[in-house]
Amino acid sequence: MPREECFYGTPPGSVCVSLLGERMRWFWPELKNQSVLGLGGATPYLHVLGDASTLRIGANFGAMRSNVVLQRGSCCVVDPASLPFEPQRFDRILLVHALQGRESPLTVLRSAARALKDDGRLLMVVPSRLGGRARLRLTPFARDAAFTRPGLRQLLAAAMLRAEQWDEAVFLPASQVCRTLRRGRQMDIAGKVLCPGGGSLILVEAVPEMYSAFSLPVQHKEGWLARMRMPWAGMVGAPRAGKTP
Repeated sequence: MPREECFYGTPPGSVCVSLLGERMRWFWPELKNQSVLGLGGATPYLHVLGDASTLRIGANFGAMRSNVVLQRGSCCVVDPASLPFEPQRFDRILLVHALQGRESPLTVLRSAARALKDDGRLLMVVPSRLGGRARLRLTPFARDAAFTRPGLRQLLAAAMLRAEQWDEAVFLPASQVCRTLRRGRQMDIAGKVLCPGGGSLILVEAVPEMYSAFSLPVQHKEGWLARMRMPWAGMVGAPRAGKTP
């Protein structure tokens, strides 16, 4: 499987960046004087967002590297569980190749949520569980964790984020879609008309919402609570039904 920097240095990788970049700009058409953080492998996509006034920072995880040079921005390597940024630092956060099993997805999203402003927005690109990774096998997305839309809603809510807008891309195998930008556009337009919900990639935009947070399911929670239940008044020493003192 090609590494991120190898794929994005090829013609299919450039087409992929341009194709997804158009969908990202649909979410964020105006980023003048705003700050954008790209997490995971999002650095190749940052240059398609904003303008010369936009501050763009690429934060890669672990051994992941990028040869992309950002204008008015910088790149760094970070621990996904503990981002080195002050709380509420960024207007926008983009996650691409951020969920590849290095850390729990919830850990990564909670770290990102802490660095997001109260009125900020987070955009995540992940493969669909409906055969998405199979169609993306010649790209780095094939190693990313795959999700359904309900699964993403639950994960985002546990990270105190609320999903607001959705999109999808790459309806056919990436080897066909990423040949030329024009071909990729045509295939995606046809896919959205003929097979809505069948895209290989899910794009979801989320916003902070503190009061919508809830925990992910916990196994055997009812049994644990039963063991901790305290008797109420009148129960201690009370005779069992059908018996006399």
